[in-house]
Amino acid sequence: MRHWTGAAALAAALTLAAGHARAEEAGREDALREAHAVLLGLAADGEKPGHDGAADIYYSIIDNPDAPRLVTRLELALEPCRSRTISALQFPGRWASLTLTITDLGRIAAVAAYASVDDMIAERNAIAFDDPRAEQVVLTGEGVSCMSRLSLAGESQSKATSCGDRLDLSMMDDEQRERGLRALSAVARLCKVAALQPGQD
Repeated sequence: MRHWTGAAALAAALTLAAGHARAEEAGREDALREAHAVLLGLAADGEKPGHDGAADIYYSIIDNPDAPRLVTRLELALEPCRSRTISALQFPGRWASLTLTITDLGRIAAVAAYASVDDMIAERNAIAFDDPRAEQVVLTGEGVSCMSRLSLAGESQSKATSCGDRLDLSMMDDEQRERGLRALSAVARLCKVAALQPGQD
């Protein structure tokens, strides 16, 4: 009887531990999903996505028949510091163009923040990204984001893969600042980005 009681207790403990692990992993993925959306400009103003399985779908469609329509699908990779987005942009009466982007937040190597757009453009008076005056944040890292474009109108308008080394984050009001700092905190903590650790300049 003791043997079965002990086995049942062990099984219950293992089940509980597995549940905690799954909850922690889900929390990690949720935090990084939001971080990707904010840093890629999909949720800069708190936009809420639709859902398609494990993917988030962001829509930029306004009630104007002459305006372009943009739909973006965001998925985390097996390593959640990486994401894949597929964006479809279509102007009225034209073929849509597709953009595939791979973003690796773990490649962020440096961060600079500025109190104004003018300072950012001039690359002057850099301040800490968590400084209350910070309105613009520039994150850089080699190959942090790579994209390929495909036009459904034909291969002549498609573009080969190109990689960029910069992500921009605006924190112009309290809500943007809250979302931005939450995203940066998640990247620092979960992607182990040294430039975003507390105490870094």
